[in-house]
Amino acid sequence: MTASSSRLLPPGPALRLAAVLIVILLGVAVTVGLVLGLGAGVGAALGGLMVLVMALQRGPVWHPVAFGLAVAGLAAGATTLDDSPLGVGLLTAAAALVSAPVVLRYGPVVGIAPVVVAAAGTDVATIGPGAAFIGVAAGAAALPAIAAAMGLAKLDPTPLPARIAWPYVAALALGGGAAIGVARALDVSHAMWVVIALSAVLIPVRGETSARARRRVVGTVIGTLAGAVLASLLVSWLAGALAVLAAVVGTGWALARDEVRGAAFTAAALVLVAGVASTAGAWDAAVQRVELTVVGVALAVLLALGLARLERMGERP
Repeated sequence: MTASSSRLLPPGPALRLAAVLIVILLGVAVTVGLVLGLGAGVGAALGGLMVLVMALQRGPVWHPVAFGLAVAGLAAGATTLDDSPLGVGLLTAAAALVSAPVVLRYGPVVGIAPVVVAAAGTDVATIGPGAAFIGVAAGAAALPAIAAAMGLAKLDPTPLPARIAWPYVAALALGGGAAIGVARALDVSHAMWVVIALSAVLIPVRGETSARARRRVVGTVIGTLAGAVLASLLVSWLAGALAVLAAVVGTGWALARDEVRGAAFTAAALVLVAGVASTAGAWDAAVQRVELTVVGVALAVLLALGLARLERMGERP
């Protein structure tokens, strides 16, 4: 499905389906937030966003649920290691590593898993392990179950071959774990923004031309930077409303198989959701988040260049 380059909104059917899914996720996140607090509600939102595309692909419903439970366990552990940069880094890396079976079967659709764990080990660590586990697990389990019950899981999976999947997972684990570990060791505020930018940009797309890859990366960077600024300057309810809108549009473009627009809007939604749970100091927080986003993007580009080189080597006879 294609669209003109000037089009902002995805095609009608994709947009309507995306709206239904995000409303479901919003309902789960709000319910969890009312019962367990704002941090747990954000965890539910992140857990649902993490498995959103996977939940729409054909496959056993227990696959995204099991993956969500695994990441929820890592997030719960991260809340107990707020004073251990190495521990948070290792758990963040582990979130990427446990995604390997998913990437091999469904493609790079759960790349924000390290963000979920990094968030639990930094800004929202005060929610405690129980609330973190329930929040992430609820979002990651409810969305696939409801999507399956409504017959919405109709997309064909886009698996990656092992020669691409394993280097991607390793790069995501190494980059995400090292970034959050070093940032926490240096006591950098808003440290998870490095991981957010890294996971948003470092997405291998099979058959993607260099020109299209550049457009996707630029779109993702713009979305991430815009989200970082807005998350710092807006009150929580308004940032949350914009996150919902961006998530609907981004999901719609993802359903329409437009990775460029989908990546841009999804990145903005992810940043806005993460920002709802962390304190913002207006412009000083915005500037620091933008700086950390740039660092994450630079790290992702370096890792992506390495992955591209490995892929070209693998294609040689």
